[in-house]
Amino acid sequence: MTYNQTDGTKHWDKNAESWHRFYGENDPNRRDLLDPIILEVLGNIKGKRVLDAGCGDGYMCRKLARLGATVTGVEISQKMLEYAIEEQKGNPLSISYQQADCASLFLPTSSFDIVLTNNVIQDVEDYKAAFKEFNRVLKHGGTYLHIENHPCFTTPVWGWVKDEKGNKLYKKVDRYFERGPFAILWDPRHGIESINWHRTLGDIMNSLIDSGFAIRRVIEPEPPELWKTELPNFMDGARIPNFIVLVCQRDK
Repeated sequence: MTYNQTDGTKHWDKNAESWHRFYGENDPNRRDLLDPIILEVLGNIKGKRVLDAGCGDGYMCRKLARLGATVTGVEISQKMLEYAIEEQKGNPLSISYQQADCASLFLPTSSFDIVLTNNVIQDVEDYKAAFKEFNRVLKHGGTYLHIENHPCFTTPVWGWVKDEKGNKLYKKVDRYFERGPFAILWDPRHGIESINWHRTLGDIMNSLIDSGFAIRRVIEPEPPELWKTELPNFMDGARIPNFIVLVCQRDK
């Protein structure tokens, strides 16, 4: 089946309530694994202008604003954005929100010190246009922090192969070079399904370079020690990385 960006957005409108209730700032993958990396990489952000592109319910916007940044959150899903705006009304911070596609931002050129996409680009159909937009709105020398599901291990065919007792033996990945969208049911408990656009790691990195970025660091996050005792079900990430983080700088 062929999907487009409208299909992807409809899925996130449908996911919004469950996402806000069970994920966002409550998701251990973000709270314990990715958020500490984001904050370590960005360092002191007091007084910085930050764009959270694909901000969802705005949890990271709030976290960065509390650290002194002036934050703009952009989100294509109206339902997700409604949760972000509702949170802002209840506890106002230095955040402004707008609805827009990452591939077409109505924002001034060279106006941000930092652009962040926190598990977003796999949901964006025109990722090359998005990278060009991020470069455009960044100040020269500014940082673009790219986080996504690891494209080497989230392919059109993937999942754990188990033995007869249900033990995970190894993770299968196939059709790595089959670029394009596919539906992924990644939380059957809460019915969360999304449209994932698969690209190879080379596609992503080369498109960033072509868009005027220099890639400064590549991080494949490893689970924190606390998960061994507190969240052992999350320790799959100690076998194969679930995410990749690319620290980029606007070079031209």
